[in-house]
Amino acid sequence: MLIKKKTDITFILENFNTLAQWDEAGEKFYLVFADRKRGGQWTLMSYGEDRFSVHGLGQDYSDKSEYFFDEQNEILSFLWENRAAFNAALKPTSMCS
Repeated sequence: MLIKKKTDITFILENFNTLAQWDEAGEKFYLVFADRKRGGQWTLMSYGEDRFSVHGLGQDYSDKSEYFFDEQNEILSFLWENRAAFNAALKPTSMCS
């Protein structure tokens, strides 16, 4: 599922564990996508029970720590602003023969 309208984000968050990879050591699900503003990548993480965080990392920067979204509207705004990069990460890559 891709983000085409704001209501899609709620569905994606509710089903995040089916889209993301599992980090056994950190006991969280995560999905990496491009940080197009800073030229690096975002890692969106879910710790269950609607607890999400994000961390940015690039060649010239690294966020000091994860940013935890305290309110639902914060993560909705973040994903809406970054929907093109998020959608690109969800699209399967095509293989040429």
